[in-house]
Formats: sequence, C-alpha cells, structure tokens
Amino acid sequence: MRSLEYKDGAVICRELTTEEVAAMEKVDREAILRERDRPLTEEEVSRMLLSQQVNALVVDDNTALRMREFYPVWSAGAAYAVGYKVRYLDGLWRVRQAHTSQVGWEPDAAPALWEQICETHEGTLEDPIPYSGSMALTEGQYYHQDYVIYRCIRSTGNPVYHALSELVGLYVEEV
Repeated sequence: MRSLEYKDGAVICRELTTEEVAAMEKVDREAILRERDRPLTEEEVSRMLLSQQVNALVVDDNTALRMREFYPVWSAGAAYAVGYKVRYLDGLWRVRQAHTSQVGWEPDAAPALWEQICETHEGTLEDPIPYSGSMALTEGQYYHQDYVIYRCIRSTGNPVYHALSELVGLYVEEV
C-alpha cells in the first residue's frame, strides 16, 4: 500500500510499512464496531419509521413531491406494489406494475414498471405538461418537449413512448 505525503511543497509517494497498514486496519475495524453498536438517535429512528409508513398516506402528487425526502430509496431485490413511491436519483417515482426489482429495472430504465412523479401542470398553452416519453396524452391538453409546444388532437388512452415530433398528425400538432 502506498501513501501520498506533502513535503516542502512536493508530493512524495512512499510504501507504507506492515505496521502502518495494520494500525490503519485496526482503526477502521474499531470505527465500524463503534458505529454498529452506538444507540440510534430519535431522528434516525423517526426517519426509518417515516420511510416505512409514508406510502400508507394518501396524498396528491404535488404534496408527495414536497415530502419526497421521507420516501424510501429504490433498491434491487425489493417487492414493489402498484402505487408505491420511491426516491431514485433526484426524482420521486411511482410503481405502475407490481414487481420485484432487480438491477436493470431501475425507475429511469424501466418505463413499463415506473413513472416519474412530476409537478402537475394545467396542460394549457401557458402551462404545458412536460412530456417524458412514457405518458398517455389527453385531447385538448398542451405538452412540451425539446422546447416545442404541442397540442394533443386525439387522446392515446395508453402511454406512448415516441418523441412528440414523431406523433405529429397522429396524436399531436405543433403549436
């Protein structure tokens, strides 16, 4: 194992002795044991309880976004029911289809399983809905994608996954 040290303004790389490595490993083990055995704070326990129970609350999407920090973080190997909400990266996501998660089925990579919860918009020309590429479109509503605004001319009924520019004439018109 090597160590970087600063001496007289220069960086020096040197090999650590066996004793130095053993002392570092002992400190690491002691720190791990201290952390494992320390009592949890009231705040830590409250956070665990909240993250387990927050999905039992019935709240609208805007309220859920305001309390996103209380939702559990997505993890592989977890069983998720329809409607369950998790945090992933910087977003809040809702389960579309019940499943047991696995690597490769992260919320941003599996639109059939997850939908991102976004701030609600009126769907008017002044407040168009941001199109995420996995949404059902509603006739008369306005959407925007890549700085272009579109008006839906025919409801899709089911989520569509194409860029709005590819749906011009079929489901949308450019405004």
